[in-house]
Amino acid sequence: MIVVNKNPIIQEFFDEMGLELKPGKDLALKNFVYGLLVNERASINNIAENTIQGQSERQMNRAIHELSAKCDDLLAANLEKLQEVSSLAIRSTGVIALDEHVIPKSGTHIEGVDYFHTSAGEKDILGLSMISTHYYGGAVEYPLDRDLYRREQELEKWGKEQLYRPKNEIARNLIRKYHALGMSCKTWVMDSYFMTKENVKELTSLGYSYVSKIKRNWAINFQRKRLSVAELHASIPESERELVEVVNSKTKEKRYFTAASRNVFINKIGVQRLVFAKELEKRDTGEFNEKYRDGWICLATNMQDQSQGSIIQTYMKRWTIETSYRDDTQELHLNGCMWRNIEGQYCFISLVFLAYRLLIWADRLGWLNPYSSCLKTLGKKREAFKRFHDELYGEWITDLKSRCESCQIARVIYKLIHGVNVQNI
Repeated sequence: MIVVNKNPIIQEFFDEMGLELKPGKDLALKNFVYGLLVNERASINNIAENTIQGQSERQMNRAIHELSAKCDDLLAANLEKLQEVSSLAIRSTGVIALDEHVIPKSGTHIEGVDYFHTSAGEKDILGLSMISTHYYGGAVEYPLDRDLYRREQELEKWGKEQLYRPKNEIARNLIRKYHALGMSCKTWVMDSYFMTKENVKELTSLGYSYVSKIKRNWAINFQRKRLSVAELHASIPESERELVEVVNSKTKEKRYFTAASRNVFINKIGVQRLVFAKELEKRDTGEFNEKYRDGWICLATNMQDQSQGSIIQTYMKRWTIETSYRDDTQELHLNGCMWRNIEGQYCFISLVFLAYRLLIWADRLGWLNPYSSCLKTLGKKREAFKRFHDELYGEWITDLKSRCESCQIARVIYKLIHGVNVQNI
């Protein structure tokens, strides 16, 4: 799909970000994000070929790779601009999800790519490991930040073993980077991999609350007895478990759990509230039965004053980062980047995050309302943006024809775009 010149949504979104970019980099940034939103392929070649008054593939490739050094500044500056729109600003009632996502790749010739284990399947996945943070505030959500985890053996392959950082060190750096922004949201949600004592101490020292799954083999102290989380769960009588109803914040689907809680002491991080939850399914008769065999989970939190249902509901919002990965992939080509160097990969992910935020921003400011009656999902927002783009493209082609009816180059362009015989124009 042709990328037209001076799309007002693109221009307004990127203008006044406070960054001084050279004209070539500025043009490449805007055109590439534009291309992510309207093209069906994410390659520089595809976007450059389909951009009016753009850059050659070589020029865009050079400019995009040079932008990698400014990616952190781009995301941070854009995030600050979003806070100036009241309906987009990060709220204290929201949550920040922290998670890892393996972006599939097709070959080990790409820097950063290795085999990673995921909870989704038994086999390791060849891909790029991204650790990221995502804000969810109910009606508004968007990606915050990202970093790449690289295994030691992969770094050795590229002669960069001195750059190795463990995943949880990267996670703590993301926590610190968010804290430096001074945003109002103070609640983090994580999976059990990121529930480490070092991460908990980092969060609590900075004044944050958290809800995280905790592994069953963690050692805890309860009533002067040293137990594992699993042993404590087994000691809770069924009579103490209560039925809890929670509502999925995005789908509004009701889910049911039996829940019980205990306040325990964990060495080095102090008193924690553990909530043991087992999901149920409701039959047509109104009765409940366990949804999964041995499917209980344990949530750990420092929010001592919250109810069991509230803690479970808060943790369920962690799923929003998973759905954001799906949207990044299906709508914004997250899996499509095959640039070989790590700087290119890092920059590409940043541009995907900016494209995601642009759709959220355009929706909240009313740009997309005339083009769709339903804008609930990112996919619907992207469809509306493409309809807006089609309108601009139609105006461009009409203007071209009116100004140059007998111009041979206009006929050639029209033929290339529409695949029609120039003699019929």
